[in-house]
Amino acid sequence: MEKYLNDSHTNPQTLEELQAFGDTLETGDILIMHCTHQFGKIAQLGTGSVWDHVAMVVRLPTDNEQAMKSRLELIQKSPQPVSKTMAWPQPGETGPVEVFEAMGGGAFSYPFTAHAICRGKFLKYTAVRRLRHSKTGEPLTRAQQQKIHEFVQEYWARPYEEGNSGMLELMRPIFRRHPHKKLHKIRDKNQEALDNLFCSELIAEALQEANILPEDTLNSNEILPCHFGPNHSVDRYLAVQDHGYQLGEVEVFKAPKTPLSEAIMDRREKLQSKIEEKTGKPIAEVVEEGMKPN
Repeated sequence: MEKYLNDSHTNPQTLEELQAFGDTLETGDILIMHCTHQFGKIAQLGTGSVWDHVAMVVRLPTDNEQAMKSRLELIQKSPQPVSKTMAWPQPGETGPVEVFEAMGGGAFSYPFTAHAICRGKFLKYTAVRRLRHSKTGEPLTRAQQQKIHEFVQEYWARPYEEGNSGMLELMRPIFRRHPHKKLHKIRDKNQEALDNLFCSELIAEALQEANILPEDTLNSNEILPCHFGPNHSVDRYLAVQDHGYQLGEVEVFKAPKTPLSEAIMDRREKLQSKIEEKTGKPIAEVVEEGMKPN
């Protein structure tokens, strides 16, 4: 991990600076994370990588009234899993930048800074790799971004992999390790089930939907979080595509024992105290009852 901190350690100092940093991100940018929970540690051990979780940046089309209305309707029908820290802000309330990811509660999108606060210590390190055109430096086109927005709508609340079949789905790419070693081999799409998804499968599928990753020579369930690291499988696939898009350097913007981490934990404690004071119940009980504090 030290080499990433030395190469490019952006490290915003405050929550306000984190919000400003998020505002520089574009739809399609990739977030890679090093988690502290047990599942993350197992994934790190199994893949030999520091990166065990991946998500995608999505900028809400706040200038599109119909799109924003559709997102609100989606949340009303299938709200994001309840957080132990705070109620999730409404779409666009704290800015247009969101984090789209699949976790145990399913596939959802969350406001950027609120996501960092709510995940707290579980995300020890968080970094971004910006998806840009290698010659122009431009982000995805409006048409490509639109495909990703439609993908978010379609896959919203899609369940996470679980049970024996889910474990098999997760273990298969760990054993195969390097899908880019068969870079040009046509895949059997019958081996790609999308009714349940793990985190990297969701993001790979979104990139395929936008025609950034190939569909015929890659199954999205072959991709692991570590494959989004530098010089790994996703980079290898991007290098042989005609569109010219590549992932940039690793920019670590959240790390332990930094002013930002301290600011996040301070905000978490204050928010949790406020919720407990308002409800008269411990945080664990609030979450267990499925209450969403306002």
